[in-house]
Amino acid sequence: MTKIHGESRLPAPSHVIQCRLPTDLFEWLRLRAFQDRRGMNSLGLTALADYRTALAAGAVTLDKESRDGADSTKFNLRVADDLYEWLRATAFYARVSMNTVVAAALRHSYAALPADEVAPPSPDHPVRP
Repeated sequence: MTKIHGESRLPAPSHVIQCRLPTDLFEWLRLRAFQDRRGMNSLGLTALADYRTALAAGAVTLDKESRDGADSTKFNLRVADDLYEWLRATAFYARVSMNTVVAAALRHSYAALPADEVAPPSPDHPVRP
């Protein structure tokens, strides 16, 4: 942590990961950020932290299904050095892309929600007009 004018701040994220998320997952993330009044990056970092803990505990296995396709949306995730190195190493040893690990973490975060939480929008009923 650095101190600026007596105020403690965390170091700024130093890496930007350009992800291609399935549109329904991106729309769920966007809607969740709006409902929780949090940034999409913050929700992504929380999902990655939870997924990292679950992988380390052996509670889940890495979802290697990429689900990339024509219906994807670009999402830039800003991460710190240590999280970037973990993502890079995890993706390398699992022989998948970092994008796949990020999408798997977000799907894991969605699956961990209680049943009464909002479901991701479907293509028939998008959030955007």
